[in-house]
Amino acid sequence: MGARDPRTARLRSKLLRTFSRAAPVALALACLGGSAAHAQEGGFAWSQFQGGPGHPGTVAQAPSPPYRQLWRFTPPEGSLSAAVITDDLAIAVGDQAVFALDLATGDLTWEIPRDGGPLSTPALGTVGDRRVLVYLDGPPIEDQASPSPTASPSPTASSSPTEGGASRDATSSDLVAIDLADRSELWRTTLDHRSRSGVTIDGDRAYVADDEGTVYAVDLDGGGVGWTADAAGRVESPVAVADGNVYVAAQAQDQPRVEMLALDAQSGEPAWPRFSTSGYLASAISAGDGVAVAAVDRVVRAFGADNGRVRWESLVHGLFWPVSAPAASEGAIFAADEPGGLYRIDASSGDRRWGHQTNERVVRSSPVLAGGSVIVGLSGGELAAFDPSNGDLVWTTPATPGYLGAIALSADVLVAVKGGGGPGLVAFEHDPDASLGREVSPTVLDPAVLFGAFALAFVLAGVAILVPFRLVHGRIGPAFTRDAEGDAQAPPEEGRR
Repeated sequence: MGARDPRTARLRSKLLRTFSRAAPVALALACLGGSAAHAQEGGFAWSQFQGGPGHPGTVAQAPSPPYRQLWRFTPPEGSLSAAVITDDLAIAVGDQAVFALDLATGDLTWEIPRDGGPLSTPALGTVGDRRVLVYLDGPPIEDQASPSPTASPSPTASSSPTEGGASRDATSSDLVAIDLADRSELWRTTLDHRSRSGVTIDGDRAYVADDEGTVYAVDLDGGGVGWTADAAGRVESPVAVADGNVYVAAQAQDQPRVEMLALDAQSGEPAWPRFSTSGYLASAISAGDGVAVAAVDRVVRAFGADNGRVRWESLVHGLFWPVSAPAASEGAIFAADEPGGLYRIDASSGDRRWGHQTNERVVRSSPVLAGGSVIVGLSGGELAAFDPSNGDLVWTTPATPGYLGAIALSADVLVAVKGGGGPGLVAFEHDPDASLGREVSPTVLDPAVLFGAFALAFVLAGVAILVPFRLVHGRIGPAFTRDAEGDAQAPPEEGRR
């Protein structure tokens, strides 16, 4: 289907005839290094937001572009969260139910009723020999109260667990775990406030945060709360867990201020001093290999996992969605801002290696690394693939109503959440009959194109000036005539004697 899209046709017209599809893949793998082969968490293809507790944005195997649509699922009503993927199922949270779809066909395999509330990404984990799904439930939309302007106090760290199953009021969410084998509910833990952060699982614990800034570590076996901590602001993105730390980005509700903090994953105690800066929006966090990376407004920062010091800062063109995280690989960070810029940033220095301006917004989507390409969803409904070595656009699917958001990967199928017009999930597979193309960013100077544009503009300007002049000149004639000596003489007056 991509070959029939006009934008793809433009790409293919620029394709070098000797260009091989294998070449960019090999180059990208060499460029990305060993961390591109991210191990599957708990045996799941895509266990949670951005594939793992540190949000790496890649897996060991994933389909390479070009793509074609495999299936599409539209819920009976409402929208869907981003998907997580088991061996053979894609699972997403809907407004009124949790849906599990056959990964190969998109057929509905099962659904579990849900009590409404904000949509957020669930997570998959294991308890002994059980495989569990953990998600947020409620409160019902009609009962949701507006968040209070300031965060309510909560303990900095508490080791006394709170028993799950408490009665939930109209402003608090439940964290729910079900057994994937029979869909039975294993436990239900009520949080202090409403939550939209999504769930992160690392080992035997699930981590979640609420709208008032409380962070929870919940035991997968039983649902008891191991500790809570105060992030002093609203948390809208999944926390990241790596290097023994839990990383949280919180937005103050009464002023334009963002706080980044790291908590010890076992105790909840601060791992290093909190970082606070002025700003309106913070991205989700990507962490691993001793570094945590996040953006506040237009600045991407890398923090050392051991002490929280800012290792580098990199300025980009636009703001970031709170549910968009950078994708990290060995030596490279890939980030997408809301106005549609995709960037490669050097992981050690913060230098920007390239930037590609798509001229479309990136709405609730994070870059992922799949099949040797960087993939991101665009506001026009396209799935776009870029060469990680230079940022060239090499593939885009046809535009469809609504945007493509967060992406989940498996070995053979890519699943993207669809928002706006016709919400749901859309699955893609590799298309062996299509070809890749190559298109540089419109902000990159191409001398040949620039010279051609100037030449064309010069010709058009000449035509625009000369043609009207010749037409007018032919109608009014010369204003003066000249004698044999070339002296100008006034034209004779009518009837002069």
